[in-house]
Amino acid sequence: MQVESGNTADIDHRERIWFFPDKFWQATKGMPKDEVSRLMEEVERLAEAKDVQALSKYPFVFVGDPYKKQHNAAYTQAHLD
Repeated sequence: MQVESGNTADIDHRERIWFFPDKFWQATKGMPKDEVSRLMEEVERLAEAKDVQALSKYPFVFVGDPYKKQHNAAYTQAHLD
């Protein structure tokens, strides 16, 4: 799930907030249902407020582009030669 603001033209792609349900369910396995619900409400509230610092403590939330590969300059240069 990706949380977006109302106007998609104003979205900074480096600041997108991504939610990964599989990691959420893994992190909340064994928690009581009401605790899971409260956690989800808190994450939704923080995402709406765009509090990326607070969201960074959750392993199932990612800010930015989770699929963008990190470029290793040495690796890239070696393959260009």
